[in-house]
Amino acid sequence: MKLMKSEEPLPGRAVALTLLLCVSGLRAEPARYSVPEEAERGSFVANIAKDLGLTGEELLARQARLVPEGEKQYFQLNQHTGDLVVREQMDREELCGQSEPCL
Repeated sequence: MKLMKSEEPLPGRAVALTLLLCVSGLRAEPARYSVPEEAERGSFVANIAKDLGLTGEELLARQARLVPEGEKQYFQLNQHTGDLVVREQMDREELCGQSEPCL
């Protein structure tokens, strides 16, 4: 019986397969949501779990959390349901100054 030699050594194929399996489960899509400046505390913004195609249990298992860019945390994430709600009312002038548009 004749054994066929592969063009690529086994370690290289193993690394490629491992990377493929790791990357295939990742999604790198930014999500953007509009929130009115007047939105009060507790106002519903979106269901993150649904938007990511996950269940609340999966979101909890992955230990999803929000990391603010500034010192204030304007949003709150319910890990059990995936709901994103307003934690603190936003002030456009405080966030953006005179910049137009304010994103």
